Amino acid sequence: MLKIAAEGITSRLAACCLINGSAQSSCQRLAPQAAKATQKYLSQSQMHYKKLVIKDHYEFDQKVINSDNPVIVNFHAEWCDPCKILTPKMLELLENSDEIDLAIIDVEANLDLVETFEVKAVPAVLAFRNGVVVDKFIGLVDANSIETLIDKLKRKQQQKQ
Repeated sequence: MLKIAAEGITSRLAACCLINGSAQSSCQRLAPQAAKATQKYLSQSQMHYKKLVIKDHYEFDQKVINSDNPVIVNFHAEWCDPCKILTPKMLELLENSDEIDLAIIDVEANLDLVETFEVKAVPAVLAFRNGVVVDKFIGLVDANSIETLIDKLKRKQQQKQ
């Protein structure tokens, strides 16, 4: 998809250059560079953490259990006030992390996952690595606790490499 976007820019630049014949040679030189820079920018913007919205058990297996990256799973509910504080904080703390993903699961829509992981209260946060729960917490915690969890997952990910 990124390649298609970059190719689209190349063709538009080339068409622009054909209109203005005097600048044609410089445009032809710049068009591939612009496409390459755009592709690099688009791919870098995708490198930051992945926010995964899990809609069913199949998606959970595909995006969390089978993930190469550690995944922090946030079980939340729309009516839950602590969830409205915790989710944005986790998004903020994971903003520059390309090695940990965040999965958001609505407990109302995913009762089977709630039962599977015995979620008794929200927010409930589980940290997965290689398909296994390696850490968890329940309720609203401070930013330091979330950062500790993230650092722990990062350290183990670096040791794995």
